[in-house]
Amino acid sequence: MKKTLKRFIVFVLALQVFVSPLVTVCALAQQPYGSSGLLYSSPSRGYQQNSYGQQPQVMPGYGMPQDTYFTDSMGNILMYVNVLGEVYKPGQHIVRQDSDISSVLSLVGGPKEDANLEKAKLLRHKPDEDGKQTYPINLESYFEEGDRSGFVELKPNDTIVIPEDKGLDTNMALRIAALIVSAASVVAIATR
Repeated sequence: MKKTLKRFIVFVLALQVFVSPLVTVCALAQQPYGSSGLLYSSPSRGYQQNSYGQQPQVMPGYGMPQDTYFTDSMGNILMYVNVLGEVYKPGQHIVRQDSDISSVLSLVGGPKEDANLEKAKLLRHKPDEDGKQTYPINLESYFEEGDRSGFVELKPNDTIVIPEDKGLDTNMALRIAALIVSAASVVAIATR
């Protein structure tokens, strides 16, 4: 009885291993866009409305240069922007041409609790006319006072980096330790 049950279970599992991929392939052949109902298009073709009436979606086109602007079918000028570090949705995002840093931060879910808002920076993909590629951004003054004066205009493929607040800086800890050792050495020499 146990031997027959084991054989039956092995047979069912083997059948599942061989039949399951065939069922998946047949289902994909009937629904080329998957079962979610979302239709994606490259930015050069623009937005497409999905069958559920949800918000239009854009998927990046892989052959498109990422350091330029592009438009969708509604005429919106779009660009890629990268966000790295202590945010809830880091990565590459498509934003409108006139988006500022606060818009991008809201798109990525905002900074995490352990983000160092004073040390954020914007890294340019290509240097500006004056050769500058790195801009410090004090996001703490923005979040406390709403001060946008430190914001820099975004350009295609810019990267916003929000580092982790590590508390005591390693460099500062080493300096303090060196001062303590130096002071102890002076006291030891003076008391001899």
